[in-house]
Amino acid sequence: MKNLFMLFSGLLLLNCNDTLPVPDTDTVDIKELTLSKSEELIKLEEFIIANPNSEKGYVDRANYYLGTGDYVLALKDANKALKVKPNDADVNFLKGYTYLKLSKIDMNQLDKAFPFLERTLEIDSMHTNGNLELAYYFIAGKNFEPALDLINRVIKKDKFLARPYYLKGMWYEKQGMNALAISSFQTAVERNPNYYESYLALGSIHDKMNNPLAIQYFNSALAVFPRSIEVWRLKGMSFYEHDQYEDAIVCFDNILSIDSTFEVAHYDIGSSLLKLCYNDNPKPKNDSLIVEALVQFNKALELNSNYIDAIYNRALCYEAQGQRTLATREYKRILTIEENYSMAIEALNNPMR
Repeated sequence: MKNLFMLFSGLLLLNCNDTLPVPDTDTVDIKELTLSKSEELIKLEEFIIANPNSEKGYVDRANYYLGTGDYVLALKDANKALKVKPNDADVNFLKGYTYLKLSKIDMNQLDKAFPFLERTLEIDSMHTNGNLELAYYFIAGKNFEPALDLINRVIKKDKFLARPYYLKGMWYEKQGMNALAISSFQTAVERNPNYYESYLALGSIHDKMNNPLAIQYFNSALAVFPRSIEVWRLKGMSFYEHDQYEDAIVCFDNILSIDSTFEVAHYDIGSSLLKLCYNDNPKPKNDSLIVEALVQFNKALELNSNYIDAIYNRALCYEAQGQRTLATREYKRILTIEENYSMAIEALNNPMR
């Protein structure tokens, strides 16, 4: 047991890259729904039935689906619109943009966006969204040189738009130029004080720099989008990394109030409780926190039975309670899922650690 704390100190595998839907906040025109979803959808379908040879109904319904995150359905409508009006810049853009949204779920969809974004600019070289989203495509693929030309083209056309500066911030950040990235993201929020993505980016950059301003920017993002699981988690992890475990738990609890099935939040709470329990001591100072942590790991595993990190941390709880047999069972279970999980192997090979 003497090295249990040392083993625990490196266990937190908080998955920073869990990807969650991010609201668009600038030039792409996805209209806000003023009616209930069912009412809006009924009206769109009625229009399509009455006007089967018009691209407008398909475009509007595709935008509706983009707004609800139903990207596959949006793509189907974009295809229908393109059959009706194949040489329309906006329709080509819609299909390319839909592939960009799909790429956030499946990166294999990213390259499918290119021909439609390229076609958009062949039809209209000054198409604002076409230039910006093609720039995003290039940045995502780390093809930086053409991206900057496209961004600057839009800024020259309209310097008051926010998204070009956001994308320029991405351009700088991807190349490690953090000071210039921060300046560009700040310009974006000056242009649009509700630019969620820029606040998120500013928070993330400052967090990587261990700058406490990160929390301020995460709070600004939450003011725009208070139910953002992504920001609540980043904020919680920032607190966690600075040993502010109670504040971290508050953030992770907020995630569960939004989505009670998000198993990672249970894992994060359990891991924070373990940190509070040990607090740089080789032995737990509060057995009740071990029990609370165990409850959270159990909940995570009810939602995802193969959540290896939760299994491992549950084993640590059993170790702390002196239940070595139960801990051993958990380590062995891990190896049936991932045979090279080094910490489980070490735990089994060094039972008196």
